[in-house]
Order: sequence, then structure tokens, then C-alpha cells
Amino acid sequence: MISSLENKTVKELTRLHQKKYRTDSFLIFDEELIRSAKDNGYLKQLVYTGELPFEFDNVLEVSQDVLNKISKKGGLKYLGVSSLIKENDDYGNRVIILDHLQDPLNIGRIMEAAQLFGFDSLILSEHSADIYNEKCLANCKGGIYKLNIVHRDLINEIEVLKNKGYRVYATGLRNNTRELHEVEAEEKMAIILGNEGSGVSKEIMDAADEIMKIDMCNIDSLNVGMAAAIIMYRFRI
Repeated sequence: MISSLENKTVKELTRLHQKKYRTDSFLIFDEELIRSAKDNGYLKQLVYTGELPFEFDNVLEVSQDVLNKISKKGGLKYLGVSSLIKENDDYGNRVIILDHLQDPLNIGRIMEAAQLFGFDSLILSEHSADIYNEKCLANCKGGIYKLNIVHRDLINEIEVLKNKGYRVYATGLRNNTRELHEVEAEEKMAIILGNEGSGVSKEIMDAADEIMKIDMCNIDSLNVGMAAAIIMYRFRI
């Protein structure tokens, strides 16, 4: 059992709170997320104090003080060390594209909605918020392990999607914008949602096949996470 707060391994694990040190691993704290990582082959190590919560090949027993230091929380009895998510180009039939989202909480909620409504993949622009941020992980409800999540240059990837037979829709306001209920479901769809403040960029919107919006009463805009959930429900499989 490791009880020293100055132990090298303890210091290395604690550094994983910082993005620059997450080159191949990240920390997970939620029990559901840890078990999802295990079930999907992403759990690298289980760090625990007291009683082992479940059988696993690679475990590290530490004192409560050490666990508190690594987690930066009190009261936890175990945490997980996960491999980074593998990316692939098999997008399935339903894709969400996120253009420069900056709040990891929103990305986590969109992950949750995507798995609830049968979407397969999440494509993020290269400067979107960190998907391994604790706010994202706490709200994704295991979606980070159940979706195909990739980072791409969106202009190039939209063209790739079109060539593969996807109909690409952006959300926004233009003269040719259609209301959500007017848009028919396609076999292969990709839907673009934009930055919390500025929405979908002009360049990305120009690349889409069509523009759509959610018809609303009494308010002018929705939180992007809520908007995503409404749109994904409309085109759920």
C-alpha cells in the first residue's frame, strides 16, 4: 500500500488533472463511468483504499490521504485511470458535429443525449473544449465510451461526410433556414451545432447542405446542450 504523498506514482497520477499531462491517460471518479471504462476495455488501473470494489488485474492500493490527493476530493474510496478514447472513421448513420464549443459541461450533456437518442458519432472541431475535463466526464453518463468521438478539421470532414452520402445540416438563422419540424429524417444525417456565444461559424454554415432552427416561444435562443437534445430527439432512430 502506498501511503506517502511524495511517491512518484502518486505525483504522476495527480498531474493527470492537467490537460498537458494527459498524453495517454485520464482520471475518472464516477462509479458508473469506471465500470463503463472496464466493460469497454479502457480501464488501465484501479486505485483504491480499504476494500477492493471489484476484481481487476491492475490495482493500486493507497491510503485515504493519498487517494484524496490524487482525486482532489474527499470521501472517495476508489478512482480509475482510463486510456484515451480511440478514434475511428466509422460514423454510423447519425452524427453530431460541434463547431468550437468551449464549455465541457455542454459537451458532456450532448454526449448523454446522443447515446439516449441513438446517435453514433460526435465530431469536434480541433479547438473545442477538452472532453477529458471533469465537468464533461461527470455529465456524459458513460457516453464517452459508447460513442465514436473524433477531432477533425470540420471543413474537410463535412466534405468527407457528403461524399459518404450524409445530408449535412447546420443550426442557425439565414433567409433559407427551415424550421425543425419541416426537415425530414434522412438515412444518414450529420447535424452541426455551434459555439455557445457565436453559433456555427459562417465558413462551416456555408459548407452545410441545409440550415435549420428550433421554433421557440418567448425566448430567442437555447443552451446548446438543450438544443442538441431536442434536435436529436426529432431525428432519433
